Amino acid sequence: MCGRFTLTISYEELIEKFLIDELVDEWRPRFNVAPSQMVLSLIMGKGKRRGGPIQWGLIPSWVKDKKSWKPLINARSESLEEKSSFKHLLNRKRTAILADSFFEWERVDGKKQPYRFMMKDNEPFAFAGLWDKQEEGNSATVSSTIITTSANELVKPVHDRMPVILKGEESINKWISTGEYSFSEVKDLLAPFPAESMTKYKVSQEVNSTRNDFEACVNPLGNLS
Repeated sequence: MCGRFTLTISYEELIEKFLIDELVDEWRPRFNVAPSQMVLSLIMGKGKRRGGPIQWGLIPSWVKDKKSWKPLINARSESLEEKSSFKHLLNRKRTAILADSFFEWERVDGKKQPYRFMMKDNEPFAFAGLWDKQEEGNSATVSSTIITTSANELVKPVHDRMPVILKGEESINKWISTGEYSFSEVKDLLAPFPAESMTKYKVSQEVNSTRNDFEACVNPLGNLS
């Protein structure tokens, strides 16, 4: 699964690296993004790349009472076309959720050790995601989920799942361009990202608390691997 990640680059870098045409709100660097919080999401609208905040934890449009619904932070790639919460979004509501690393926890001697996973070139990337809009009375909630796949060789010793990573202009553009590419044409993007392009390292227990969102959350405890 993917339950915590970072997006530590500046507002100006976001626009430059992801070729964003419109960014709705200012974005401050985040060192410990958690479920139910706002994430920075990229969609294609009227031929422009539009970025803006969206709630992490999908509430499908057909949910009548969101208080009784547990938001879906992840969606397994293998069952997307079967699940009622996701299958109707695959051709219309795909999004790229921007990030530059994610965390997973390894259980060691009854304790959980957090690791940070990122690119060897230190470049940002995106998670393949889906979004939906749930309306209830006079209010509306726009929310998202991150798609996961089987872990690559780097992640596997820590966790058996990892987020689907989109890196580079072509893969991000294909995923969010729902008007040009059907789900069947982008389904191959849901494969595990190559382990040889990634690295990981241990971080402190600071990241365990969702209240902590500062640089110490990403400081390494040991050597990169």
